[in-house]
Amino acid sequence: MYWPFSTSDLYNWKSQNAWFSDNPKDLTSLLDSVMFTHQPTWDDCQQLLRILFTTEEREIIQVEARKLVPGDDGQPTANPDLINAAFPLTRPRWDYNTAEGRGRLLIYRQTLMAGLRAAARKPTNLAKVYSVLQGKTESPAVYLERLMEAFRQFTPMDPEAPENQAAVVMSFVNQATPDIKRKLQKLEGLEGKQIQDLLQMAQRVYNNRDTPEEKQFKATKEMTKVLVAAFPQAGNGQNRKQKKQGPRQGLEKDQCAYCKEHGHWIKDCPKKRRPANPTSVLVTQDSD
Repeated sequence: MYWPFSTSDLYNWKSQNAWFSDNPKDLTSLLDSVMFTHQPTWDDCQQLLRILFTTEEREIIQVEARKLVPGDDGQPTANPDLINAAFPLTRPRWDYNTAEGRGRLLIYRQTLMAGLRAAARKPTNLAKVYSVLQGKTESPAVYLERLMEAFRQFTPMDPEAPENQAAVVMSFVNQATPDIKRKLQKLEGLEGKQIQDLLQMAQRVYNNRDTPEEKQFKATKEMTKVLVAAFPQAGNGQNRKQKKQGPRQGLEKDQCAYCKEHGHWIKDCPKKRRPANPTSVLVTQDSD
């Protein structure tokens, strides 16, 4: 049953979905739904293409669709007359009140969706997948979802398909944070593990991380140990130096510090050489 949509519907759909070039999945799913629920006419389809897609995107979709127009045998045809009849670029004179007109419109819509899916297929860009790195505080579940979305967007692979699990597993491990990566790399038969099992293990590592306060407390405690250990070492070094030099011996009450004899102090020591008296020298020279 035909159900027309309004211009406001179109702009709401446009605002709620990503650009086709950035994420073709969203608009492809939307048009799949619209084709079923609204049964759009050829004019409606042109309106969808004009509002929801850029000029470049629209041209690519139409080119890909015309490559897929079915011939009499059901396979894509190269006959230009059949292509123009089945997927016209100008408004056709189809009577939707007749079975023939409705049949032509159905083929047009099917071919348009085939072209949309063909245009959505991008060449594999693994560099984009490898650039998805887990953030320092990002949960493993959020990280995995970003990674799987990158596989969908930049490769033809379905990350949930069993045959692609090994590729998803290795990217999940290698691009995780260092602590999670170390833990997962220790597992035997890593490539054969299920991604959900690895996600649970990564979540345990994530949950067991210290909070910033706990890290600060441990760092302070460790520094205290270092300082306590350092001071005894310094004290032991001074003790060894004193032992090597020997202890200083004390003097008795009437013992000279210079000659060590008793009966006088160092200032009166007869063995200590005194400087000559300059006054005496001058007098002697005058007498001569």
